[in-house]
Amino acid sequence: MFMKKLLFLNRSLSIPHVGLFLLILACYTDSVSAQNEPRYKNMASLEASNEMKAYQKDLRSGAQFAEKHQQLLLNEGLPQLFIDGNRLDRAQVRQRLEKIFFESIADSAAHKKATDTAVQQLTTLARSEQISINGSINAALFLGDLRDKQGQLLTTATQPLSEIVSDDSVTPSVRIAALTGLGKKIQALKASGGTNQLSEADIILPALSTIVALPTESVPPVGRDWMQRQAFKVSSDMLEIMDDSPQKLEVVVKNAAIILKNSNRSIDLRIRAVVFLSNSARVGITVPANEILTVAEELVKESLRDAYGIIQDKKFEEEVTGLSDMGMGGEMMGYDGMGMPVETEKNYLPITYFVRASWRLITLADSMTRLAQQLDNNKDQYEESAKRIRSYGVKLYEEPKDSSLMSALEAFDPESIVTEADDPEPEDPDKETTPKKLSPFKLR
Repeated sequence: MFMKKLLFLNRSLSIPHVGLFLLILACYTDSVSAQNEPRYKNMASLEASNEMKAYQKDLRSGAQFAEKHQQLLLNEGLPQLFIDGNRLDRAQVRQRLEKIFFESIADSAAHKKATDTAVQQLTTLARSEQISINGSINAALFLGDLRDKQGQLLTTATQPLSEIVSDDSVTPSVRIAALTGLGKKIQALKASGGTNQLSEADIILPALSTIVALPTESVPPVGRDWMQRQAFKVSSDMLEIMDDSPQKLEVVVKNAAIILKNSNRSIDLRIRAVVFLSNSARVGITVPANEILTVAEELVKESLRDAYGIIQDKKFEEEVTGLSDMGMGGEMMGYDGMGMPVETEKNYLPITYFVRASWRLITLADSMTRLAQQLDNNKDQYEESAKRIRSYGVKLYEEPKDSSLMSALEAFDPESIVTEADDPEPEDPDKETTPKKLSPFKLR
């Protein structure tokens, strides 16, 4: 009985970072069960085999993609994506398969037949319940990486990738891998400016519309947020391709506004929605600019409160345990140029939180500047506010200290700052009528 595919192993996937996503999944082991077990148990043995050398010799000489070549690709090549012998080298396996099976083909017709065969099989593997979750993810990623004879991303892979992304019966992590492929395609279309831009974009658009409209119960929260963040990012890139017909993205715009107004959704997702909506306004799509700006200002406060909450949590932990992050009570100490100990400023907020808070503020500020251009009134006011927000975002990055965060909080949301309680005045012991109780929270 095959293990049911899982979505995520760690909440760190909420950060839109595919490399981290792959690293976590590479550490996940799952038994591989395939009807035809490949004879070559890893890429090295396949590359060194006489069969592989004969394959490359034939196709480099201009031969057609024959049955024997197809069988080697299907039975020995593509299974390298999911067999256990390659589980720690997933990305390298995809690159090496591309090189040995496709780059060596001289004839254009043979190359097309080989890639068509690969597209069909990779689509099947991505949807398969008979291989490991790693294998299906790797198949979807390889589908998004395949290139044509001219070195461009393969257009025939766009439709199956879009269908995988849109299909709620497919494991969410595989849909995420397919969405990554669509993102690469949009980036390539932006760079190429080719004649097939709009036709490819039209194929991708329904998948993006499906993702931003995902109902709550359809996908676990972490996966849903990740997909929708990526969908907004890809949709923003899509606007540059579809600048002559931006109305095609109005469904995405509508759902972005719904997500933005939902305070229960994550801060980063709502910021991505603000970015997409501001870019939509720039190309002529009508958006409720005043409403978006109001929410954007609140997101600035929420972003700062989120980071401030970490500081407060760490202070409380230190107060309860009596231990600092260094495992000792008291102030942090450093040394001056003469080697003498000096008291140094103590920072509770980890560096990664400064980077994230900086990104949030700068991203919101840039979006607010774009949105301000749509206003008839208060345009200058919002532009000045955006400049101020951006300056604090830059400071958080350049000076990652608690004092920088507190300075920003005082500027934008002073009401949320917790007033430190003053130490009580010492009492006259002669007036004490009841013995003091020993608090366990004050033990050192």
